[in-house]
Amino acid sequence: MINSLNDPDFVQKCETATPLIMVENITGGNIRGLEKIALGTLASRKQLPPNVVNVLLVYFFSTFANKVYDRNDLARLYDYWASNHVYSFAKAMEMTDEDIEKVLAGLK
Repeated sequence: MINSLNDPDFVQKCETATPLIMVENITGGNIRGLEKIALGTLASRKQLPPNVVNVLLVYFFSTFANKVYDRNDLARLYDYWASNHVYSFAKAMEMTDEDIEKVLAGLK
């Protein structure tokens, strides 16, 4: 899925879609309660621009879609990106090069 971030049409979707629409797209419409809770946690934060949140969602769900995960991991990752001043689409793309498992292990 991260490779899709090189597709201009997918990038356009990241630029314009809401996070809920993005998760629907990423999960093939199979949004579980866990995803809804995780998205709800992010909705109130408002530290990152929507297009950056969408890249974050692609990054996260490329690893964790259809898997059981700690619902707080997405919020931890969001806070990590905010603390690293990821405010542009380009910077968000750079952040997807990091090993998500190592990042999350370091945040717990």
